[in-house]
Amino acid sequence: MRQQGEQIGKLHEMMARQTAAATSMPRDPPTPVAPVAPPPAMAAAPVTAVPPAASGSSAPIPSELGAEKERSLAALTTFKRFNPPTFDGDVKDPWTVETWLSAMEALFKDIYTLEKDKVRLAAHCFEGSARMWWDQARKNRSLDTASVTWETFREMLLLEYFPDSDRRKIKENFRKLKQGNRSVREYEREFTHMINCVSDLVHGDRDRAEVFEHGLRPEIFKTVHAFRLKTYEEVLDRALWVESGNAIARDEREAYKREKDREKAKKRPAGGSAGQSSSKRPPRPQRS
Repeated sequence: MRQQGEQIGKLHEMMARQTAAATSMPRDPPTPVAPVAPPPAMAAAPVTAVPPAASGSSAPIPSELGAEKERSLAALTTFKRFNPPTFDGDVKDPWTVETWLSAMEALFKDIYTLEKDKVRLAAHCFEGSARMWWDQARKNRSLDTASVTWETFREMLLLEYFPDSDRRKIKENFRKLKQGNRSVREYEREFTHMINCVSDLVHGDRDRAEVFEHGLRPEIFKTVHAFRLKTYEEVLDRALWVESGNAIARDEREAYKREKDREKAKKRPAGGSAGQSSSKRPPRPQRS
């Protein structure tokens, strides 16, 4: 027990000396830490501004192109379903050309064809020499079918298939054109037919109205002229109205005349021997 106490005491003394030595030793000052320089500022990369897309940009979107192709195909399918007349151009006859153009225009109206589709659809009806002419005309003029108006197309076709000799002849006949014994509608058809073939026969709607009016029969012209109408449609409508009124009046006059003739026939005495005997006087008695 005694030895253990001595050992414990020695341990306490060693611990005390170590503590005193640690306290008496000078402490090294802390090593200064060099300041860290901030990284150099990086120059901002230039950013190229992207302008917004213009609202009126003409560049078509792929989806729009697809929709337009489908619409064009549907228009062509509808057009072909009505079996439109073909045109081969083998004979250069103005009446044939004008008749074909009129048939096209009537069909366009019936199926509500858009203006931008008319030339493209009509060109599908070309055959033979007409097809060759159209292909060559497009190449020579660098034409895009979608940009050609119907009026331009009509003029090009008539210019190609309408000889100058026929044009001059129509102009001469137009100056002499009168209604005569025809109906107003028959006169109007030939009048319009000539103008469609030669567009410079009249200059504007007012001129067309005046020329048509002066070609009417005198009894119709007198009434129509009194109204001082300004447009061709008004003149044509009034001429048809006057003609109808004249026809009704004529029918009434003829019916009245027939009725009078029947009344006269009833009042007329019956013919034959009976009529003759009744008109004679009785014989006189003989004297004795």
